[in-house]
Amino acid sequence: MSQDQNISKMAEMLLAGGKMLSSHCPKCGSPLFEFRGKTICPVCDEEKVSKKEKPEEGAKARKPPRDKLEYVLLRKLDKLADELEKETNPRSMSEILELIRSTLDTLDRIREG
Repeated sequence: MSQDQNISKMAEMLLAGGKMLSSHCPKCGSPLFEFRGKTICPVCDEEKVSKKEKPEEGAKARKPPRDKLEYVLLRKLDKLADELEKETNPRSMSEILELIRSTLDTLDRIREG
């Protein structure tokens, strides 16, 4: 396949919504593209799995945070714990505990996915 044909395939991938990655195909050396959640070499026309994407053997791999939401919820839990530690009013303590319980439930739902 000529270099012009390879460039044409890469251009088609970009026009279709693909994202050019910084990694290259180990087989042909052309840039890899992310397209519809998969890493693809447009020249070899094959799906590639990077070492980072391969599932860990043995222990179940922890899923990355869904997005910023998990991080924000964890920070809020930390602040609620600080508030609970300082609080002396039983009614306020109960409200804070309910917020903590609700936040933990939300985190569980996010992580279950």
